[in-house]
Amino acid sequence: MLVIFLEAMAVLLLFATAATLLARFLPEKKRVLFCSVVYTLIFTPSWAPATIVMVPIPFGVMLGVGAVTDAPNEILDLLLVLWWWHIPAFFITGFVSSKVAKKLVGPSSSKESHT
Repeated sequence: MLVIFLEAMAVLLLFATAATLLARFLPEKKRVLFCSVVYTLIFTPSWAPATIVMVPIPFGVMLGVGAVTDAPNEILDLLLVLWWWHIPAFFITGFVSSKVAKKLVGPSSSKESHT
């Protein structure tokens, strides 16, 4: 189970890295917003059913499984069932991801040092 989780996190980090590199081509005003949205969708903690229990997984894994299995309605059902978890989780992850995005792709991160 741990190996599957680590593989999923490696894929999610790959997507986050690609989004960060692609954000460099966007105008400065849109870089932080783009990265914040991508990071929030990928890394928000969520819950998914596993036989008879709910297990914690990143929301990006749910999006990936929903895209591969062509079942986005099941993701919406899980969001609605656990609304009390997802509302604060998305807000907190969005806040943290905006701070991270400002550090990675914000206007001050692209200035060169002359020292």
